[in-house]
Formats: sequence, structure tokens, C-alpha cells
Amino acid sequence: MDALIAAILDDHGIGNYDVSGVEASVAGFVVSGPDTARRSLEELMRLTGTLAHAPGGRLVFRSLARVSPATAIDAFVDDEGAYVERRRGEAGETAEEISLSFLDPARAYQPGSAEAARAGAAHPRKEIVDLPVVLEEGEARVLAAAMLQEAAGVSETARFAVAPSLLGLETGDVVTLAERSGEWLVTRIETGAARRVEARRLPPRRRAMPDQGAPGPAPQPGRPGLASRPVVHLLDLPLPDGGEGIAGARFAVVAKPWVPYAITAAGVDGPQERRATATRPATAGILSRALAAGPVGIVDRTNRPRVRLHRGALASISKAAMLDGGNLCAVECAPGLWEVLQFETTEEVAPGEFELRGLLRAQGGTEDAMALGAEVGAAFVLLDAGAGDLGLTSRDVGRSLSWRIAPLGRPLDDPATVTLSAALGSRSVKPLSPVHLRWALAADGSLTAAWIRRTRVGGDGWDGIDVPLGEERELYRIEITDGAGGLLVREADGPALVVPAGEVAAAFGTMPAALTLSVAQVSPQWGAGTARSTVISRLI
Repeated sequence: MDALIAAILDDHGIGNYDVSGVEASVAGFVVSGPDTARRSLEELMRLTGTLAHAPGGRLVFRSLARVSPATAIDAFVDDEGAYVERRRGEAGETAEEISLSFLDPARAYQPGSAEAARAGAAHPRKEIVDLPVVLEEGEARVLAAAMLQEAAGVSETARFAVAPSLLGLETGDVVTLAERSGEWLVTRIETGAARRVEARRLPPRRRAMPDQGAPGPAPQPGRPGLASRPVVHLLDLPLPDGGEGIAGARFAVVAKPWVPYAITAAGVDGPQERRATATRPATAGILSRALAAGPVGIVDRTNRPRVRLHRGALASISKAAMLDGGNLCAVECAPGLWEVLQFETTEEVAPGEFELRGLLRAQGGTEDAMALGAEVGAAFVLLDAGAGDLGLTSRDVGRSLSWRIAPLGRPLDDPATVTLSAALGSRSVKPLSPVHLRWALAADGSLTAAWIRRTRVGGDGWDGIDVPLGEERELYRIEITDGAGGLLVREADGPALVVPAGEVAAAFGTMPAALTLSVAQVSPQWGAGTARSTVISRLI
């Protein structure tokens, strides 16, 4: 581990460091692309129980097993309050389960997963640590347990003041505090009339990690020890913010115990080809309270659906965070038709069951799904990193494919394999429905309609005159119906249309009391998107 830290620092041009206090070892580490030294090291240090501080500008790394004996502090300065102020993080901030993803040399370096959970946590708050590090499965389990134990200590901090005469105290030192249990790592010192110190509680010291040595020759791919048949959802969703291509086609895989799953697809009589790998479980479940249709464009305070999760947990966020895209999720309102929505707050009303409040409905143009509502038992998926991109190409859009989701490293006919047929990608490429649809009937019987275009790409900027077109050219399909078989279809190359009185009369004869006007934007390549409709009522 000391050599690995040194190599990463050297690669980033950092030479003033000391790694002599690092006593840990990993069998390998994969650098997949450009990254900062900090991002490369942070989780790796946490994995191996390595501390870092910078006295005098020099980076010093030490293993928890090698920190110096603790310095006892028995005298404190009364600095505007209690001698020692201790703070614990919120319970909801501390992980109760850690899932460590790694590369397993016993299975030809395929991804493996080791989990550790606190006893008594029926539906634990889970943290996923995904590292490109080579570990034996047994060692990974030990490290996951150590990380879980240390997570609790990170959430407890202490602040106190000592006399200026304690000049030898510096960041990175380990101290004990009079009449208070445990060891504390000094993280910050401010010098003034007194030296104000901040420290965090250290977990019990790890024993030194045994040296794994160089890995042996790669064996033939093995099978995971245990794999279950997963719950799988293939979602046809609109493009996410900043997405390109067909990135709205996503997967969600949930299983206990968790192992990675390979996702393959094939056309008619074609071979199965790998499309994606599910390396982490999705946060998914079913509705335990129905979700009715609601308002669009404002926060829905009336509907409070409940979700029973298969695993994981949900968390509240601020309104600002929600408006910035947080807590995005999807609910299946009809087979293959998903409403995308967001929620601001949530409460766990029963173990594993969460009530969602403060909803933003019909996101990404999914108002057609929202209008249907969702019944009890409808699928729910949190659209976070656990809901991955299926990697579709333009050739796949709308094409029925045979999908197989199998435990990684097992054959596609394994008993735990799930087989599905689905045609995906249309939501990513078809235009959104227009908004603010208006109409007017003139005295001579002519009809005028107008609307405002939306875009499926790049629509969040406020500086432009208009949102990007997002299509090859602007085109709309307009349908007017009377409910009795009369139909008038027109196209327009702009967000307005005038239908002369003669055409209205030819289509419907005597003007009916009401007509339905529907407008859909059309992609020359992919066809019409979702339509927006309104009723035209003739004053009698």
C-alpha cells in the first residue's frame, strides 16, 4: 500500500510525502483513466485504514495500526462554554450496511461483492463502496466489517481548547481526553489565546493487514458462491438531464444476496451480446399506497404514495436540492409506461416502507403516464447510480429484443437468470408534448390554435432566446375530432395553425358543440411524440 500511494502521488507530481508509516497491502489496483490524486486515494485509504495529515506542508500517511501511542490531555481551557464539546452525527447519516465491490482473483478478476451489516438493522441504510482493487473474498469481508465499524466513529467529533504551551500538539496526533473514553484523531488546530482543537473519534485500532503477496495465475472463471433470481426492471424513460443518445433506457436489478449481474440482449435469431453490467443493487420496490394523477408544474402536496422497498432506504432532501434534480424516481403506471417524478421528503412509516411527500410530477414529459395514476403493487425505482444505462444504439430503438440478466460469470441458462422481452428507447428520442395549448373560434367558423414548444435536450438554460429544437426540423401533427367519427388532420412547421371555416365545415358539417384538439411535435426520424389535448367548446 505504501508503494501504491507513492506511485499515485508521483504520477500527479507530488513529491513531498512520507509513506513509511503505512502497513497494509492490496494485490492490485486498476487505474481506468485520468483522475485526481485525492479521488484515487480517499476510498483506498478508507479501505485500508490509512490516515493522512500535512504537518509543515508534508503529506504524512499512517496506518491505524501504526499510529503513535495516544497523548493524554488532562487540562483544558474554558473557551466560551464547556471544556469539551462533543457532537454526534445524525443517525440517518451513518451507514448500517456496507457493500464493498472489488476484483476477485479467484474468479479471473471478475467483480465480487462483500457485505457487512449491523446486527438488528432490518432495513439498514446502505453505503456502496466500489473500488477497482484486487482482493481475496475473505479479506474483502474483513475490510467491509472494519469500514462499517469505523463509519460510526467518523460521525462523532469533539472540540476543546488547550493552553498555548502545548505547542507539540499537531494535526494527525492521537489523543485521549480526561474522563472521556476512546482515542481521538486531531483534525484541526486554531492558535490564539488558547489552542482550539477539533478531533474525531477513532475506532478501535485495526490489526495490520496481512500481505496478500503477488496474485497467482488467473484461474478459470468461477461461479459466485450464491446467487438468487433477481427482481429486474427495464425502463423506457426520457433522456436524463445532460443525457445524450438513448440514455433514457435504463435497468434496475435487485437481489439478496447481491452479486453483479450481466445484462445481455439479442434480436430475432441473433446471439446474446453484453449490453451492461449491474455492479450495484437498485433501490426499488412496489407501491403500498396508490398514486393518483396530480398537478403538473407545481408541487403536489395532496398525493402521498407509500413505497415498500425490496432493499435500501430513501431520504429527505431540501426543496432546493429537489429543484436541482434530486430524489428522481419512476413509477410504472401501465406495463412499460413510467411516470418520472421527484419527492422532497420521506418518512419511514414501517420497516422498509416509506411515505413520499412534496412531489414534482410528470417530469421529462411523462404526463401521459401520470394521468393514469399507479395502483398498489406498481413498481417503483429510485433513479440513482443503481439504475444504469442499457447502452442502446439507434438501431435498437423500438425494436423488440430478448434480454437476459444472469449472475456474472454464470451461463445464460443458469437457474438464477431472468429472461424478458422489451422494446426500449422510444422515450429518449421522441419529442415532448407542447404546452400552453390555446384556441379561438372566429365568427366565420375558422379555427385558430397556438402552443409553446418544449425540448427533450438542453432545455434548462435560461440565457437563450428559446430552448434548442432538439430535432432535425420543426414539425407538428394536429388532429381535431368530434367524437362521432369526424376527423381533421393537419401538419404545421411552427407553433400555430389556422383552419379555414370551409375545411372545418367539410370535416364536421354543422359545427358540433365540442371538438377535441390534439397537437404532437414530430421527429422526422422517429415519428410523433406525446400529444397535448384540449377541448374546444362552442358557445351556444
